[in-house]
Amino acid sequence: MNKILYFLLAIIVFTGCKKFLDVVPSTETVNPTTIAQFQEMLNSDSLAVGNYMLTDLMSDDVRIQDVALTGQDNFYSRSYLWSNTIWNPADEDYMYTSSYARILQMNIILSRISSAPQDSVNTIENRSNVLSQSLIQRSYYYLQLANVYGAGYNSATAATDLAVPLVLSPDASAKPARATVKEVYTKVITDLRQAVNNPYLAANGVDIIHPGKAAGYALLARAYLYMAAYDSASLYADSSLALASSLNDISSNYTVPTQLTDLRSNPEILMAKVAYEQNFYSIFKYAFQVSSGLSSLLSYYDGRYRTRLSGYNYRTTTYNGATTLFSDFSVSVPEVMLTKAECLARAGDASGAVSLVNALAVKRTRFYTPLSTSSADDALVYVLKERRRELFIRGGLRLFDLKRFNVNPNTQVTLTRKQDDSTVIATLPPLSSRYLVPFTQTVLANNSNMVQNVRQ
Repeated sequence: MNKILYFLLAIIVFTGCKKFLDVVPSTETVNPTTIAQFQEMLNSDSLAVGNYMLTDLMSDDVRIQDVALTGQDNFYSRSYLWSNTIWNPADEDYMYTSSYARILQMNIILSRISSAPQDSVNTIENRSNVLSQSLIQRSYYYLQLANVYGAGYNSATAATDLAVPLVLSPDASAKPARATVKEVYTKVITDLRQAVNNPYLAANGVDIIHPGKAAGYALLARAYLYMAAYDSASLYADSSLALASSLNDISSNYTVPTQLTDLRSNPEILMAKVAYEQNFYSIFKYAFQVSSGLSSLLSYYDGRYRTRLSGYNYRTTTYNGATTLFSDFSVSVPEVMLTKAECLARAGDASGAVSLVNALAVKRTRFYTPLSTSSADDALVYVLKERRRELFIRGGLRLFDLKRFNVNPNTQVTLTRKQDDSTVIATLPPLSSRYLVPFTQTVLANNSNMVQNVRQ
């Protein structure tokens, strides 16, 4: 089984995708053991390509037109309508399988790095950086998985709320049970702290695929924000921004990225993550739209409106000959700025929070009028509106925000889907079990210790 596992891994890592920035891959290695081979694995652009669009469809930022939704019964439409059943028996959950495929790659590196043979590449600097980058990548995927399949972090229940299996070694025969939300977050934070504590790890990686300290600090800030540990989130946001704080000006002229390589020179990218979604369009023949709630926040002069949308429809491109919904959900400077701003507002620093909102918004919107307030409550409203403008269709970030807002009774919201913009056809109340994506039949069949997310 392990030989089969490593052979499939070799296909994915060494021959199944091109290498980033023209680094030539090895086509012979099927059982990586050296630092050089681990570096090749980390250089694979497969680590930057994933797809969490179902979580975006579950958020309140998306609207599927009635004409597109009519007659549709598939995991896209059922996710959008928060149905009790999402998957048909033969469906594959690419969020789950692709995330664990990447985790497997990192686990192979992490389990073998200490026994890598001594050679000219196996220096303490190279070894330390391979270790840190592997930990950061794995932490990213576990933070995603915990928020896709687990409840929002609630300190009162996190020790019993189930998330996903915490697989930390490349053992094909293991059938791990689901870890708790607290266990996953604890591991993510422990690993990220170890990664950024590496004195050889640079502020930024050699390219947007390789994470540096700024990306590690950004993920720590994200994790602590989701935990409502605002003091820690604020400190790690500071650490990230001290290393990387440059912004693009998209308020006027800006070339819309349509593939991963378009992001190479983007100073905002701390760790690239993108999706090429083609199946949705091939089924619906339409791109989804943004919801009225989101569109009301996006003015015509907002570059995010013009670069991501075509009218109210999410912009499409052509990739490998097919109509594609390309989304960039990279770990980025703007997200870190908004994390810091939210922490400041929650701590009562209205002017500090609004200053960060203004610094970001002026790079996004033509004719921008700076905001001003002395009220921390108003500042928080401004921050969260700007966060929604900036982070829509970003691999589930809006859905994850809704989950954490729902933990607090004062910020709970009920979501609805409407037909003809009038008749309510689906409702998602706060803390509903339908916020949690269920596991496919294949996942459950392959692991008898898995407990299903029951949606009701």
